[in-house]
Amino acid sequence: MPSIDTTTSRWPDGVDATLTAICLGLMFGVPLLGYVFMVLDFRRYLRSLRRALVVVSRVLPELPYWARLEQPACLRSLDLKFPCTEADVLAAYRERAKSLHPDRGGDLQQFLRLQKNLEQALEFVRGRERRGSAAATTPSDNPD
Repeated sequence: MPSIDTTTSRWPDGVDATLTAICLGLMFGVPLLGYVFMVLDFRRYLRSLRRALVVVSRVLPELPYWARLEQPACLRSLDLKFPCTEADVLAAYRERAKSLHPDRGGDLQQFLRLQKNLEQALEFVRGRERRGSAAATTPSDNPD
């Protein structure tokens, strides 16, 4: 009579465990990798939108309503509303400098931050004025 083997082999053996790990790795790794690439691509998409907004702001003499909703931080720190002139920026800076200047008891770091914001605001306003004056003078306006 043939003998019956009563010893049981342990499952999973080495090959089964390796194949199971590879399969589970693919099942969870591929979607996870897809999410990572999606996030990276979304960040690139946002950067391209920012570049497009810069191009649009250089072409249009006045920013559209949706672009004016978010004011630059340099103007917010001076409590200015957009659009403003260079004189407005300087007047707001002088008013804020009176309270933040270290000689009058203000914090040096806040005053340095205010100066940095002043430079950025002046650059922003001067750039807008240059773009506005360039758009105002077209070749048809010149009599030559």
